[in-house]
Amino acid sequence: MAERLIRIGRVSSVNYDEGMISVTYPDLDDSTTDEFPVFSFTDEYKMPGIGQEVLVIHLSNGQSAGIVMGRIWNRENAPPRSGEGIFRKELGDIYGEAYIEYDGSNIKFKDNVAGEVTLFQLLDCKC
Repeated sequence: MAERLIRIGRVSSVNYDEGMISVTYPDLDDSTTDEFPVFSFTDEYKMPGIGQEVLVIHLSNGQSAGIVMGRIWNRENAPPRSGEGIFRKELGDIYGEAYIEYDGSNIKFKDNVAGEVTLFQLLDCKC
């Protein structure tokens, strides 16, 4: 059982209201879990989409209980921008659609209405 406590699977279904996800494991004959809670990093809410890879930690009492930790960076899910000192929080479902980014000197915000603006531009705005 120890070798199956931490697993990578694909999101099978999403219960948005409850913050729960069921996960399919292709390497286990496409078996699907019951709904598991999604870990809340700093109380953020952003559910992965169906078919996306997620990391799951199963509780020690077996495969029937666990916590979905979230998506992982890999070849299928590469960071939209990376590097030392980069902090980027994607806010939309599509990378680059809406985000907050800090690169060590500037804070940028981007959405589909205002486009990309820096914090300095926002503070200097005569709106």
